[in-house]
Amino acid sequence: MRKPLYAFFHVLYGERVFALILAVTLLALLGGLGFALLEEGNAPWSHRVGEGLWWALVTLTTVGYGDVVPHTIGGRLMGIGLMLSGVVMLSLLTATVASVFIEKKFRRERGLEPIKSGQHILILGWHEDTEILVDKLVRYLPAGTGVVLVNRQEPELLEALKDKYHEHRLQYYRGDFSREETLEKANVRQARKAIILAERSPEDTAAGVDQRTLLTALTLKDMHPQIRILAELLRPENRSHLERAGVDEVLIRGQYDGALLAGATASPGLFRVFTHLLTGEGQNLWEVEVPARYQGRPLGDFARHLKEYHQALVIALFSENLAVHLEELLSKDPSAVDEFIRRKFTEAGMTHLFGRSKIEYLVNPPDSYILETGQHAVVIATHRPSL
Repeated sequence: MRKPLYAFFHVLYGERVFALILAVTLLALLGGLGFALLEEGNAPWSHRVGEGLWWALVTLTTVGYGDVVPHTIGGRLMGIGLMLSGVVMLSLLTATVASVFIEKKFRRERGLEPIKSGQHILILGWHEDTEILVDKLVRYLPAGTGVVLVNRQEPELLEALKDKYHEHRLQYYRGDFSREETLEKANVRQARKAIILAERSPEDTAAGVDQRTLLTALTLKDMHPQIRILAELLRPENRSHLERAGVDEVLIRGQYDGALLAGATASPGLFRVFTHLLTGEGQNLWEVEVPARYQGRPLGDFARHLKEYHQALVIALFSENLAVHLEELLSKDPSAVDEFIRRKFTEAGMTHLFGRSKIEYLVNPPDSYILETGQHAVVIATHRPSL
């Protein structure tokens, strides 16, 4: 809270708002003292100064209560000066403050306002499936988790998307997601995860798109070594480069199309089941952490509980460990890319231990399998089971 307030006051200081407030205050003080000197009376000096300050403020703000008025020519001339200067000074002050708020609103609506929230998910880039990604992502995220889009799309499109998912704290920042200053404005240092999309314009080549993805991943890890990264590639031969750069999950665009088409050819029913689970309409795939009371017990006990109370079917188990070293990911015959990656992580102080996740999983485990600490179950259910 302190940082946004400091930034706001810094903007006000830059617009000379405090100088205008000081000028109005000095005018009121001078007017009050002038009233006490020019309007002589039997009242004590402190009382006349108090009345003078009240009269000066009422005159400056053009309220004009009329409970205290000057009777001398000098006092009335000073009143005229206060009224004229009050109109000018307060108009300048009001207009300046209003312009600060209007500019802030304009920058926010144009995607130029830096992101202040933390623990958010970054979606870097844009293509024709981004809206589908956002729609599916908000279903899986816990309530209150922010999503920040970083791309160069038109503000109208992004604002419409923000309105559609306003309850999910959707925000956006317009800029080149591969540039460090853009990622800084997107508050990458406080983000939880980042998704790098294979954004491709008509003049881009597949190699160029993948190279931008790699450079973005390296920049992310340099700025925030603990961030989890999911990246999309166009060419499968570039997967190893992203894995060496610390990307936790890599998706090749179109890599599952062949399997889906083959399944549709061999069995239309199987294809319908695949697409139903992937689209998340009705039944969906959910991840559930194994509760402590079931750790050390057979999977069958946990599976029966999920089926009986949540209508959920266990199909897989997985666990996640941070046990991969950077040197394990680099090839034995160093290439220019390997040297570049090693240099970047050396600069970040991460040469020895590289905190990339190592996933171990088991599909269709037997009921006799003994559950362990830190394991998660993948289930098919209508809603995420609440344990």
